[in-house]
Amino acid sequence: MKLTSSNFANAFALSTVVLWLGCSAIVALFPEPARIVTRWWMHGLKMGPYAIDFSNFLWGGITLTGAAWITGYVLGWSLEVVEKKRNKFPKTLA
Repeated sequence: MKLTSSNFANAFALSTVVLWLGCSAIVALFPEPARIVTRWWMHGLKMGPYAIDFSNFLWGGITLTGAAWITGYVLGWSLEVVEKKRNKFPKTLA
């Protein structure tokens, strides 16, 4: 697969849509756990002073690493989808 700027841009846009829809669904279905994860990712931010502690640090790092892996996986999948669609066109049009 040849990585071009347009392939990457299309795959990145597709990944963003998939992740945005998935994240929105999770927040709608599980608002309280989503709020807790948001606090972990914002280093314990509340309406006032920061409340950083080892638990926020640990769980924030674990969940952020998981989210980064999922993002990379979805981006890789999107690149494959974009490349397959591009290969359906004749070489002169691609």
